[in-house]
Order: sequence, then C-alpha cells, then structure tokens
Amino acid sequence: MSRESTTTTSVPGWDALLPWLRAGTTRRGREASRLGKTRGPREALDPQATGWADHGDRRPLGDGWRSVVRSRQVHGAVTRVHTEVPAGEAVVGEGDGHITRRPGLVLTVTLADCVPVFMADPVQRTVALLHAGWRGTAAGVLEHGLAAMGRAFGSVPGDLFVHLGPAICGQCYEVGPEVFEALGEATPPGPAPIDLRGVIRQRALGAGIDAGRLTVNTECTLCGDGRYYSHRRGDTGRHLGFIGILPESGRPGRSVATS
Repeated sequence: MSRESTTTTSVPGWDALLPWLRAGTTRRGREASRLGKTRGPREALDPQATGWADHGDRRPLGDGWRSVVRSRQVHGAVTRVHTEVPAGEAVVGEGDGHITRRPGLVLTVTLADCVPVFMADPVQRTVALLHAGWRGTAAGVLEHGLAAMGRAFGSVPGDLFVHLGPAICGQCYEVGPEVFEALGEATPPGPAPIDLRGVIRQRALGAGIDAGRLTVNTECTLCGDGRYYSHRRGDTGRHLGFIGILPESGRPGRSVATS
C-alpha cells in the first residue's frame, strides 16, 4: 500500500520493494516551509508535530520515529554518516548528503529546484539521501555518497535502488555555458536549458547503478502544478526530501562527516 498522502510524495514502488523503509518528498505547506529554514547549529523540535505536513496529517511516516537530521547545505560533496543522533531534530554541521543504517532516524534535505537523490541498499539495510544542485553534482556529491556508503557499511552500487525526486525540469532549467562545462557536458555558446536529473542519471549508471533499479521522477518544481517550492519562481520556502529505516528498539550511535 502506498504511503503517499496529500502532503507527501512517496518514492514510486519502494513501499513494495523496500518495505523496511520510508522515503519521499514533502509538498508545499506552511510547516514544511518553516522546517526548511535552518537557524542554528542545533534546533530541538518534535518531528511528529512539526515540519512534515500541513494542518491535519501530521504523521505521514507513522509513529515511533525518534530523530530527524539535516545539515547546513553548501552545494558541495560532503556526506555525513550517522550512527548516533539525539532524540528530536539535529542540525549537524555542513554537508549535502546523509547516510545511516540506524532504524528510527529520518534523514532530510531541503529543496527548491535541486534534485533529491534517494539511495537504498537492501543487502546492507542502509539508506542515503543527497542534495544535488549543479554545483554539488559537479563536485561529485553522487560519487562521494556512493563511496561513503561503501566505506561505512560495505554497500556496492550494483545492490542499490536509486531514485531522483522532484526537481526543476530540463526545459525550465536554463543555465550558462560555465555550468555545462563544470558538469562535463557539451558547452553551448550561450545560456541553454539542461536536464540535471538526466546528468545525474548518467553519472549513476556510470558509477555502476543497475538501470533497472534507477528511477526518475518527471515532476517539475517550476512549471508543475505548484505542489513544490521553486527558487526560480521566487519562493522562500523549502520542501523536504526524507528517508528513514522503520523504527525498532536500539541504542543510538554518532554522526561523522566524510568527503
């Protein structure tokens, strides 16, 4: 049964393929916007009551989730491995990727046109979530994330399921030649649209991700139906990408950064 509600978009097919986790993207809403604004190095809040949904449905992930983690995003390639996070919400340093195998911990990234990259390893029972704009993609956030999963938990690309979530589409995302050059794409003479999800998809395949386990959301945050925030539209709010392993009893560990 799909976990999609009026306030979240789940990763298609993962509920059946990977019933031990929950993953998706929040939609535009007053509270998701507030959670998307990072104010300091540590913020406490109840993840069941704030940030996940607008108004009535405040528990799209169900009960029992202990912790929510995010970082100050810098459009880079640093990926943080989390084995211990305190209860509540933690803003843990700088970084654009998160990895865990800790049940009950929700990894999040804030978004408003950039690509959320969801990764799940059913062999090692490990999940990861990356924030990939063009700068992060050029810096190798995908490749660094895959390498970090391997070092920390023994994950190999061929075992992973990968999904590229809602983001600005290849028709709306017009960028300058310097972006094409940074991404290693054929450089046009002037500004032109680029399909960032398409670029990331090719990088994922080149890194060893199985094409049959790689899916791409086609929704556009700019020209779509308005359910997501868009920086290019002028929105100041942010929606969230989230992924977590279903809760179970266990003792906490810690968080470290890798590059």
